[in-house]
Amino acid sequence: MLIIIVIIAFIGAGMLDLKLRQKFNIEKNQKFMDQYVGIWHLFLEVFLCFSFLSFVTVNLFDQTTIYALLFAFIMLLFMVRGLFEFLFRRDKRRHIISFTYVALCAVCSVAIALFM
Repeated sequence: MLIIIVIIAFIGAGMLDLKLRQKFNIEKNQKFMDQYVGIWHLFLEVFLCFSFLSFVTVNLFDQTTIYALLFAFIMLLFMVRGLFEFLFRRDKRRHIISFTYVALCAVCSVAIALFM
């Protein structure tokens, strides 16, 4: 069941990404670092990743909870990214895609919690 949810999420994310980029005329990233507002944004996301990994390593969770927490964490990363893009790069309108990914991750998290 988990693999079905993940496949649906990836297909949905790809379709939403294409539609939003066409509708709002949002450019794709040219380089890897284009997705970050600044170097401090990169370091914040790396710190959040290490914090999440240490939290999951220290605490014991069952399989369903781990997957739900993973999507919740990805949702948190996209929330932070969307907020920074909204505050500092509003003219590029990439925050629209980031906040759409937040909603998609929330749906996946709830679906995993309900169906697994």
